[in-house]
Amino acid sequence: MGDKVRIAVAGGGRMGTPLIEEFLKRPYAELVGVADVDPASAGAQLARDNGALFTVDALDFAKMDGEIDLLFEVSGDAGLKRRLKDAFVEASNRHTIIVHDLVARLVMTVVAGSDELVPPLHPDDVGVG
Repeated sequence: MGDKVRIAVAGGGRMGTPLIEEFLKRPYAELVGVADVDPASAGAQLARDNGALFTVDALDFAKMDGEIDLLFEVSGDAGLKRRLKDAFVEASNRHTIIVHDLVARLVMTVVAGSDELVPPLHPDDVGVG
């Protein structure tokens, strides 16, 4: 990693948009891409407005080995994280870290300035698995 952490976000709706907005404010964070099934989502628009990749398929990020340091998966799609993990293995992408749900929740809570941890998107996602 260099002077910036290169970030992608899977989910450009109510959970991803505040993260994206916050990352865009930080000189040490570079928004590389946003994935959302809705090309009209707020996150999709932020990606386009800020020169980042937008895709409707988060699995595209697996092919970007070395271009993304952290992938925040906040789509709310219960099966996406498993599909992402499988795609990263298939693409031999060992660089990008898929941020665990608990870490994403902590970051979102801090960004929101909340005194209560935001609810989980993937309550069954525990450990490294």
